[in-house]
Amino acid sequence: MLRLLPLILLAAGPAAAACSSADTTFLWCRIEGSSKQLEVCAEPYGAVYRYGPHGRPELELVERYDTLDYRPWPGVGRDIWEEVAFHNGGYTYLVHGGVDRQYQGNNLANAMYGGVTVSQGGREIASLTCERPAIDFPYSNGLSDGKARAGLRWEPGVGWVY
Repeated sequence: MLRLLPLILLAAGPAAAACSSADTTFLWCRIEGSSKQLEVCAEPYGAVYRYGPHGRPELELVERYDTLDYRPWPGVGRDIWEEVAFHNGGYTYLVHGGVDRQYQGNNLANAMYGGVTVSQGGREIASLTCERPAIDFPYSNGLSDGKARAGLRWEPGVGWVY
């Protein structure tokens, strides 16, 4: 199924292969059963999606905050979770990250989860899961702050509005 993913590299913005700082990380993980990585960064110029081997992403997408499809944590439930979608032609890459707030173990990375679901024309073609404990979901305000800088605010039950 992975061979169906387009291997187009979009170089909009800096050609870095990692978030510019730990503060800009929305989600980073190694994909289960693979040496490839998934990374979403909240950079000053926009949200960045990267997928592929460390330092050599096969796919990089950059989305401006005013058009970013992002759903913040609604503030209720056992888990803190968020999701963000990147669009490329007829493909959608829906990235989710979360942390189990009731996790009792010593290694917080085991409480974190994430992954990406790839769809084409509304039909799911791949679902990739982050490998535990190789996950970093810091639950930061980076994407929300980017949306706010673009003049948007979140209205529960409505979404992002100007």
